[in-house]
Amino acid sequence: MKLTKKSKKKVAKLPSDPSRLAILSVHYSAKALVGCDAVLARLAEGRTELLDSETFTGPSSLEDARSWLEQHLAARTVVMLAGSDVICRTMTLPPASPDQLEMALRLQVENLLLGGAARWRTNASLLPTNDPDRQRIGLMVEWTMSSAGPSLPASFADQTEIVYAPPIAALVALVTGAIAQGSHESLAVYLERAVGAISIAYSDGLHSAFRTLREDGSDPDEWRASIIRGAGETLLLADVPETSIQLILNALRAVLNEQSDGLIAPLSGGIQSFQTLAQSSKADQSWWQRNGILLGTAIALGGPLARIASLKAKAIVANEGILARIISAASTPKTATRIAVAAILILALAPPVLSGGRLAYLQWRLPDAAAYERTLIRSDQQTAMYREYENHAWPMGKLLGDLASATPEGIELESISISQGSPIVLQGSAKPQGSNSAAEAILLMERQLRESRVFDRIEKNWDAPNANGVIKFTINTTVANPSLVPNYPESQDFARRTLRDRRYGPAETDAGSTASPMNRGTPTASTSATDATGEPVVEPTTPSSTSTPSSTTTPSSTTTPSSTSTPSSTTTPSRTSARTKVMTTPNPTGPTTPATENQPSAGQSDLATGDDSRALKRRGTPAGGSAAPDTARRGRGTATSDATVLPPPLTNEQIAAMTQAEAREALGRVSRARGTPGIDDASEARLRAEFYLLLEQAKKK
Repeated sequence: MKLTKKSKKKVAKLPSDPSRLAILSVHYSAKALVGCDAVLARLAEGRTELLDSETFTGPSSLEDARSWLEQHLAARTVVMLAGSDVICRTMTLPPASPDQLEMALRLQVENLLLGGAARWRTNASLLPTNDPDRQRIGLMVEWTMSSAGPSLPASFADQTEIVYAPPIAALVALVTGAIAQGSHESLAVYLERAVGAISIAYSDGLHSAFRTLREDGSDPDEWRASIIRGAGETLLLADVPETSIQLILNALRAVLNEQSDGLIAPLSGGIQSFQTLAQSSKADQSWWQRNGILLGTAIALGGPLARIASLKAKAIVANEGILARIISAASTPKTATRIAVAAILILALAPPVLSGGRLAYLQWRLPDAAAYERTLIRSDQQTAMYREYENHAWPMGKLLGDLASATPEGIELESISISQGSPIVLQGSAKPQGSNSAAEAILLMERQLRESRVFDRIEKNWDAPNANGVIKFTINTTVANPSLVPNYPESQDFARRTLRDRRYGPAETDAGSTASPMNRGTPTASTSATDATGEPVVEPTTPSSTSTPSSTTTPSSTTTPSSTSTPSSTTTPSRTSARTKVMTTPNPTGPTTPATENQPSAGQSDLATGDDSRALKRRGTPAGGSAAPDTARRGRGTATSDATVLPPPLTNEQIAAMTQAEAREALGRVSRARGTPGIDDASEARLRAEFYLLLEQAKKK
C-alpha cells in the first residue's frame, strides 16, 4: 500500500483595510492576564464609525483577540495604557496662525521636557475650539520610561502596526466633542481601581482642566474619597466657580455610590452627548462604562488629538541592523531563557574543553616536556647565579676602562687602588694643558666620573702646584653601578679613537696611506735616505707602544753602518710616546758612532710648546725631525748651512678656513721651522703666533 502525504493548502491572506483600527484594553490581576476588551472602528472622512466590539477572557485572550483582528482586517492596533503610566500637562498659547501655534507648542514641549523623555513616548496637540480669537490650550502627554506598558505577543507586531494611547486622550476627545455638539459643560472620569489610576477631563467652553493621578484603590471608601478630592482640585485649577464645583461634585458622588470603575459621565446628558460623536454607537450604559474609553480613543484618532493617542514603545528604525534584530529577538522571554541556558552550558563546559585542547596541542608540540622543564629550571638557576654575581662581584676590567674614559689628558695616574666593596683611591699628578690649568684638569676628571653614573661620592684632595704648575692629587670615589655601561662621547671613548690618534693623527704607511689599527703597534724600519756625507739614515716608521697605568719610556736602539734599528718603548695612556731617530755619522779616527735624538713626529707637533722648541734650539737640533748636516759634522768642526726653509706667513682668515688635517699639517711645518737655528726675532714672533693659532684650529672638530 502506497502512503501519500497530504499537504495543507495555503490560504491566501486578505489585505487589511487601512481605514480600520482596533482598540484593545488589557486587564491583569496580580500581574496575570485575565482578559481584554476590543473595539473595531473605521475612520473615514473625519467621522468615526463603530463596527464591532468583543470581550475576551482567560490566559489566551490576547491570542484570541489577534485572530479576531485578523478576521476583521484591522490595519492598526491601539493598546490602551494605564492612566498612572502617563503624565499630562496643559499649556496656554496666545491666538495666532496655525503654523505659529505649532511652533510655539513644540518650543513649550521642549522647554518642559529638557531631554528627560524619549521623543517617541511624548507628544502634544492643540485642543479644538470654535473661537480662534481666544487663547488656545495645548495638551502634552508623556509616557514614562519606567512603564513598559501591556505585554503583547510577537504575533501582533508581525501582523499590524501597534501604537499606544493614554485614557486622557479619549476623555479629552469625548469632552471637547460634547462641547462642540452644543453641551453646556461636560465631565468625564475614567477609573482603574486595579492599578489605582484616575483620569479626569472637564470643559465648559471657557474653562478646561485635564489631570491624571494615582491613588490607593484597596479600600472602597478611601477610593471614592480620593476621586472626589481629585475632581475638586482639578476644577479649582480650571478656575471653575465654587458654586459650580459643588454641584459637579454632588453629581459625581451620586454616581460613585453605584459605580467605582470604568468610564463615568456624572453630569446630565453625559453619555448621550458622547453617543452622537460616533456612528452606530450603542446606547447601553454598561457598554459605555466598559468600552466607552476605547471608542473615545477611536474618536481622538480621527481628529486633532491623534498625535497624543499615537505613542510608540520604541523608536522606529527604517533599516534595522542584524544586532538590533538579535537584541529584539532576545527580549522575548522564551528566547531569553534559551540564551541563558546556552550561556550556562558554555560557562560550564568551555573551560575544561579549552584546557584539554591546549594540553593536547602542547603535548603534540612538545613531546619531551620533562626535559624542557629541567632546561628551564637550570636556565633560571644560572640566571639567578649571574644576577648574584652582578650584585656582589665587580667587573674589574670594566671599571679600569671606565676610569680611563673619565681621565682627561693632562692627568697621569700613578696609583689605582680597587677593592671589592671599598672606595676606589686614585693618586696621580695633573699638568697644565694649553690654556687650562692643572686644577681645571682635576675638576674635569671629577665631572666626567660623576657623569658616567658608575661612580659616586667623589672626594678630591690636592697639594699646591710646583714651579711647573704640576699638582699632586688624590681622589676617593665609591662604585655606584659597577655593571652600568655608559654611552661615552667620542672625546672620551678610547675604543673609537685611541690616544695616539688624538695626539698625532692617524698613522701613515710608507706609501702615505692611513695605517690600520692592526698595524699601529707593529714597529717597522726602513732606510729612507742618506745624509750629505753619503752615510745611511735609518728611521722607524711607527714606534711600538703598550699602555699601562704607570710606566716610563725607555728607547733601546742598536745601529751599524749596514743595519736598521728598532726602538722599543712602553708608554702610559697620558704620556707622549716620542719617535726615536737614529743617525750614523763617519768618524775619521775611529769606527762609526751612532747619534740618537728624540724628535717629535709630524703628528705630535700639535702638542709642542714654546718651551720645547726653545729647548731643542738650545741643543742645536731642529724641530723638523731630522738633524742638520752641520750638526752631524760637529765633531770635525765643519759648518755647512742647510737650514730648513721657513713656511710662508699665514693670515688669521687662512688659518680659520683650514680643516683639522690641514691645520695639523701646517702646525708641523711651523713647529719644525721654530726649531731652526739662527732665525731672526720677527720670524720667531710670527711663527710663535701662527703656532698657537694653528694649535687651536687643530683642536676644533
